[in-house]
Amino acid sequence: MKTPATRVAITGLAGLDNPEPGLATARALRAHWSGPLAIEGLVYDPWATGGWTPGIADRLHLIAPIAHGDAAALNRILAIHQEHPIDALIPCLDLEVPVYSRLAGRLAREGIQTLLASAEDIAAITKVSLHGFCYSHDILTPHTVHVRDLSAVAVHADHFGYPLWIKGTVAGAKKVFNREQALFEAESLAARWGGGVLLQEAVEGSEHVVAMVARANGSCLSMAMMRKIGLNARGKGVIGSTVDDPGLRRLALEILEKLHWRGPLELEFVRSHGSGRFYLLEVNCRFPSWIFLTEFAKANLPAALLREILAPGTRAPRPAQVGVMYARDIQEISVPAASITRLKRSGSAAVPTRTPIRRHRGDIVVGVTGISAFELTQPGLGTVRCLRAAPEVGRTIGLAYTPNDTGIFRRDLFDVCCRIPIDATPDNASAGDERMLERLLAIRKKHGMDVVIPSLDLEIDRFHRIAPELQGAGVRTLLPTPAARRKLSKIGLSRLSGQGALGVLEFPETIAVRNRRDLALAHKRFGTPMILKGVDARAARVYSLEQAEVVWSRFKEDGETTILAQPVVFGEEFGVGLVCDRSGRLIDSVPLKKLVMCERGKTWSAMATPLPMVVDQLAELMAKVGWHGPADVELIRDSTTERMSLIEINPRFPAWIGYAEMIDRNLPRQLVLAALDRPPALPAIDGHRHQDFVFMRTAEEVPASAVSMATLINRGEIGYGKD
Repeated sequence: MKTPATRVAITGLAGLDNPEPGLATARALRAHWSGPLAIEGLVYDPWATGGWTPGIADRLHLIAPIAHGDAAALNRILAIHQEHPIDALIPCLDLEVPVYSRLAGRLAREGIQTLLASAEDIAAITKVSLHGFCYSHDILTPHTVHVRDLSAVAVHADHFGYPLWIKGTVAGAKKVFNREQALFEAESLAARWGGGVLLQEAVEGSEHVVAMVARANGSCLSMAMMRKIGLNARGKGVIGSTVDDPGLRRLALEILEKLHWRGPLELEFVRSHGSGRFYLLEVNCRFPSWIFLTEFAKANLPAALLREILAPGTRAPRPAQVGVMYARDIQEISVPAASITRLKRSGSAAVPTRTPIRRHRGDIVVGVTGISAFELTQPGLGTVRCLRAAPEVGRTIGLAYTPNDTGIFRRDLFDVCCRIPIDATPDNASAGDERMLERLLAIRKKHGMDVVIPSLDLEIDRFHRIAPELQGAGVRTLLPTPAARRKLSKIGLSRLSGQGALGVLEFPETIAVRNRRDLALAHKRFGTPMILKGVDARAARVYSLEQAEVVWSRFKEDGETTILAQPVVFGEEFGVGLVCDRSGRLIDSVPLKKLVMCERGKTWSAMATPLPMVVDQLAELMAKVGWHGPADVELIRDSTTERMSLIEINPRFPAWIGYAEMIDRNLPRQLVLAALDRPPALPAIDGHRHQDFVFMRTAEEVPASAVSMATLINRGEIGYGKD
């Protein structure tokens, strides 16, 4: 007799570069559950990219927004339950948990089980209420003030002193170092979450997180402690390791007893460098987004929760293994557009199965830089995904600058990862060139590297300078010359636009800002919102002159000598990835429309779209300036004039380049062939069969290792023992 599947519904499958916990929760259940398991993904819009991850959810269902009220939420869940019966529901977002807690009795009568704290207990530990709760229960926590009126932020911030944390009332936190930054971040967070902001004392120390599952009687069923090892600029733990601290364990259990909790829980702490004491920063009424680490550590908390929901009183899992690490990297997938349309129209859709990457073993060895998702997803990761499918490429070498480059843990992408030097003396370019050349030649000698593809804007000039020596040693590159780069830089494009050289393309009016007077003139000219850009990288949208001054000061502090101001162009955003050969001839391109972008403006979903006039104009432009190698072209179609504005051209592949292989337009393959002076690959006979596939990116935890990080530092490389 066939064993019936356990059927669980899970929310929180979106989140982009700051992932929601539902995807990690679902992955943990899928990895550990011993019997048949059916997962129903509950999403608020079709662009919850984590929900489309193959092999996780069986189906996705649109559910009613929380703002529509409890009745709407209940009715939609019950409607799904009628079609696809649900045994257990695990909400994974802070704002949802009180709703489903209030609905728990009604859901249980229909056969849908939950394990959630009461709405009253949840209200006691919200970000706004937590400081009072800690004071009442003698729990050490940083001094925190809830400021409802933003005009009072400056006074409170000055009273706190700097640095301090500005936090949203629901989510989001920014560390600020002066009054101007405090006002800037407060406005942004309050606009997103409402209810003012929280100002919190910055306690300097190491960050620790405890994930727990509490039984219905409030006792601890299971616990895992994690220390954040690598934090990105947003304060998010990108690399972490399980720990076992008896003092932290006792403190977490004491807090749990005072909470009267049921179900999943996350406690965030900072351990003061000065006193060694733990300060409670936040309490979250759901699993953390790193919860898949507990599967790596053989103490799967989501599986323990589901067992407890379905059969209360189950045996506690074994303690988490200590020293197990994770790194947060990215996964890129393609989803049939028809599946997304089906979800929009009917409210439910099956998640397609994974199409495995077509790996080949040729004779070419390629090294690629820019292999990290620690801060932003770098283009090298997608470039290597394409190269793994290129029939001419046999081995790939990851070129990492630091042990925090998350790509060093991707044994599925690289045969070996080698460390290359960071230029510690930027004023002495020749010394940096010599160190880089020496290292690349050593890698060539040991691993036989035939082609190197630099994937970061700031390293292109260096690789171009050492290209002749590399070629003499048998390592080929294909890069734009400094002259071509200058012509198509932001300043160069502004000049070309003034000369009428961009044809069907427009370029936004641009003002170079060298001082506050220039900034005020730009603000008067363009109004707000306005874009401020560095000459080489970085951009920020500002909504007032005061915000503009804060951003301008930040850019100046980071070494930007000239900052550009432009008006915001409103409209749909597009991108074109392309490759030119050594004669400047465009040999292949992928134009696409951007569908979903994260908070920092990076592409998390897109779809190929024909832009023949744009591509023809770009081909003419590239030939005119003598461009060699890859380019990432960003465009916006003005919603008023319907004309295409050229925003910028970057001298490397776009970070979404992995999509090119998914639709049979493998641009990195073409680059390698052109670098070796081989003819370009002909398109497949059915080369457009995947053009109706949508590109999506999700964040995921991958196994990491302190040994690997140390090996990269001490030995300079990590090998993965592939054939």
